[in-house]
Amino acid sequence: MKPAPALWKAAQVGAGILLVVLLAWGTTYLADRRAEERAPQGWIVRRDLGNLQSLVLQQDTVWTGGVNGLFKLDRRTGSLQDPGAGAAGLGFVHDLLVDRQGRLWIAREAGVTRYDGSNWETLDEASGVPPGPVFALLEDRDGAIWAGRQEGVLQIRPHATVSLGRQDGIAMGPVDVLFQDTQGRLWIGSSDPRHGGLAVIDGAGLRAYSTADGLVHPSITGVTETRDGTVWVGSGFGSAGGANRLTDGNRFVAMTRNDGLAGDKVRNIHEDKLGRLWFCSEYDGVAIFAGGARRRLLTTADGLAGAEVKKIVEDGDGAYWLATDGGLTRIPSLD
Repeated sequence: MKPAPALWKAAQVGAGILLVVLLAWGTTYLADRRAEERAPQGWIVRRDLGNLQSLVLQQDTVWTGGVNGLFKLDRRTGSLQDPGAGAAGLGFVHDLLVDRQGRLWIAREAGVTRYDGSNWETLDEASGVPPGPVFALLEDRDGAIWAGRQEGVLQIRPHATVSLGRQDGIAMGPVDVLFQDTQGRLWIGSSDPRHGGLAVIDGAGLRAYSTADGLVHPSITGVTETRDGTVWVGSGFGSAGGANRLTDGNRFVAMTRNDGLAGDKVRNIHEDKLGRLWFCSEYDGVAIFAGGARRRLLTTADGLAGAEVKKIVEDGDGAYWLATDGGLTRIPSLD
């Protein structure tokens, strides 16, 4: 008996979809293998970790996390280590921090968890931390921990917490950017495409910045400070955005693809130990600047695990660790 026409047509459609999925998977797999083969000798590429959001060094351990949870790696070999039973089920990791006491803090979709090397503790309302996702972490120079949340920020101290939100002038979407500069100013940002924003808290109170102050885009992706005291802000959404340099006049001057950036949306900015600036784009890899000019461009064709580099750290051996949307890359050195 022949199958009904409708069932036969549905089977054909299903087979077609399956074929497209398999072809897409095969193309991606082959592209990944070719990129791994092109990676220079000594590079470590870990695509098995998936889409990563953050990473942090703790002595000879590299902690990294993202969509697939928390991972622990050996700093010298890049091999996976057992993170401990408490790491299982942590879920989506947004940010990581090692505080001055050596404790690992994990900002995740379900809240914030702390690990002291022996015990895992998820902070809850009893400790002053309301339920909900935590997107960013910062330890300030006084030792307080700041957490970026869906609405505003939370300052966490041993016996008290302080919440700041719209009523305090933090009028933006989820806070996923926190940074404190050498002047002690606390920078707060949101990359939300509809309600992005940037604010700074200092001794004079809170000030909000916008495109009227020179920002090339209102969605903020990161803040950093170079050794000469210059504050840089990454910004953008989709194919729009750029890097923003704060001037002495308290206004921003923008850099875009026209100035040598790999792409207009800047996902992260990092100054390395040699004073070079790494401008990480959303889709087009990393542009490395020295002396005000682009000296190098790194992409997946050069061996990067992913085109979107979200965090860079350097270890004691001078190696660069890059958390990307396609996994982890370790570059032993870069001339």
